[in-house]
Amino acid sequence: MLFPQPTEMTLDEPVEQVDGTCAACGAADLRRYRLADYRGWLRVVKCRSCLTTAERERIPAPPQGGS
Repeated sequence: MLFPQPTEMTLDEPVEQVDGTCAACGAADLRRYRLADYRGWLRVVKCRSCLTTAERERIPAPPQGGS
């Protein structure tokens, strides 16, 4: 099985606060975290106020659990 069924009710992804302000709206509420799109995994810095992406980089997929 490629992707095992999760055993947790929710998935927790660490979100790190980043210093700086959003270039689009000026809010000082930037956060860094991982996410996946149709091409694979990314580490992004996004504004929590307007959802503008300030940074994005492709990263290797995280390890998968299961047998």
